[in-house]
Amino acid sequence: MGWAATIIVLGMIRFISLALSYALATFVAALFITFVLFLGSDLGWIEDDPVTALGSIGFATASWFAIAQMAFIPFLIIVPFMELARATGLTTNLIAGGAIALVAIVMSPLGVGEEIALPYSSSEIWIAFLSAGFISGFVYWILSGHRAGRWLGTPRPIDQD
Repeated sequence: MGWAATIIVLGMIRFISLALSYALATFVAALFITFVLFLGSDLGWIEDDPVTALGSIGFATASWFAIAQMAFIPFLIIVPFMELARATGLTTNLIAGGAIALVAIVMSPLGVGEEIALPYSSSEIWIAFLSAGFISGFVYWILSGHRAGRWLGTPRPIDQD
């Protein structure tokens, strides 16, 4: 197998890894949003009321789809740069997760000042979304971010003539 074929196969494997990491990171963000906004950071609701448990599952599922949808384009813009730059640091991935969350909340109806039916102020919702972005960045780093750019092979040294 030639060098080009190896890069193509490794790129396809990396693409699958990135897709699964994105799905799991957005799922964790949805669980965080459910815990903070729907349950009010109190798991006692789930133990006391089975209807609330089912509602939290539905809220988490709907949140997951909404978060995955809002964060998809920013993810497609940021991750290739991180891959090509071989940005494997935790801080870089946390900042990228926060940046993706920031763009996602600005693109959502929450970012333009529309009132929604939640008992929270808009600043509390922004903080929850940004925190979910940082948590997603951490989950993404654990799954794929710490190996960014390795599929490209070792970097070639620049000749200093």
